[in-house]
Amino acid sequence: MTKPPPQGPRGKLFGASAQGLEELELVLGRNGSVSDQVHDALRRAIIEVRLAPGAPISENSICRQFAVSRTPVRSAIQRLSEEGLVDILPQRGSYVAPLRLGNLRDSHFIRRSLELALLRETAAIWTPEMSQTLRDIVEKQRQVIAAEDPDGFFLADEEFHRTLAGFSGRAGVWDAIQAAKVSLTRFYRYWAQADRLPDVLTEHLAVLDALDRGDVDGAEEALATHLDMAFVIFDQMPEEDRKQLPV
Repeated sequence: MTKPPPQGPRGKLFGASAQGLEELELVLGRNGSVSDQVHDALRRAIIEVRLAPGAPISENSICRQFAVSRTPVRSAIQRLSEEGLVDILPQRGSYVAPLRLGNLRDSHFIRRSLELALLRETAAIWTPEMSQTLRDIVEKQRQVIAAEDPDGFFLADEEFHRTLAGFSGRAGVWDAIQAAKVSLTRFYRYWAQADRLPDVLTEHLAVLDALDRGDVDGAEEALATHLDMAFVIFDQMPEEDRKQLPV
């Protein structure tokens, strides 16, 4: 087995820029074990693509960078491997796992199924106040696009979907969605095209407009169309780029 190459190249993107281990910071606190804190810092960096697919994860480098001992670092890397975020290659090292097409499809299936189910429940209790809350978030997204703030956009996008799902009163289901959509989050952050972002806002508003009309079927169709754009984006990627996502 050989070292996995970093994934890319990418075109004109809005996504996060990979930084490498040397750019990461970790200030250890009193809450949580050292292993947990190292795990959380690395996991967040991988999901936010500050550590790109294929980037090396060196125990020695992490120990020096975070000023911690080897045992908690090794434990953190093992947990990331179990979560599918790091590939450990015997005698070769550890690397950020590539974006795999099969994982993206599974991630999308779970997210789509659960978000549509929550939308149906939310539609039954929809209020003008709920609509305004979500329209304010869409406006926030518009502002961060204008400011060319990738992190701000993705955080606001997460807030939109979390809030819409949360209106159903099933907070635990959103936790399941968030866990399941890790592969999708990495995909969006790595391949996000700047000219796609205004369409995201239009798609969000289409869901809200349908809910305001009391058109439950229309709202479901609008949300499904929006979520399915992940694979429309994939199909429109140059073949050279699509080959960077192994099955």
